[in-house]
Amino acid sequence: MNALERLSIYPGFVYQLGQDFYYLGKWICKPCTELEVTDCHAMYGICSAAGERSNASLYFQKLRAYSDFALDVPYNQAKIHENLAALLAKLSLDSQIVLENQLDRFAQDFEDFCGPLMN
Repeated sequence: MNALERLSIYPGFVYQLGQDFYYLGKWICKPCTELEVTDCHAMYGICSAAGERSNASLYFQKLRAYSDFALDVPYNQAKIHENLAALLAKLSLDSQIVLENQLDRFAQDFEDFCGPLMN
C-alpha cells in the first residue's frame, strides 16, 4: 500500500516533511504551524527513540487529539484526497522515504497504544 492509500484510511496525525509539519489523514490535509503541536511531535520522537513507551504513548495521544481538533467541518473527502495527492507528488524521494517510515511508526504505535488499526 502506498503513502496516499495509507493516509486515505489512517486517522489524522501530525507528520514532519522536511522542516514543515502537516496534519494528514483520511479527514485532514493541512499545514500545522502551532508551536505547541510541533513541540509535542518532537517529544514524541525523543520518547520513542529512548524507548520510553509510556511517555511516547502520551505524546502520541496528544498528536491524535490535536489532529482531531484541527479538522474542518464539514469535511470534503474528495478535496482532502486531492490535496494529499498533490502534497505527496511534490515530495522528494528522500522525503517520501521519511514519510513512509513515519507511517510505519504510526501504524505500529496506533496498534500498541490504541488497538487494531481499522480501515
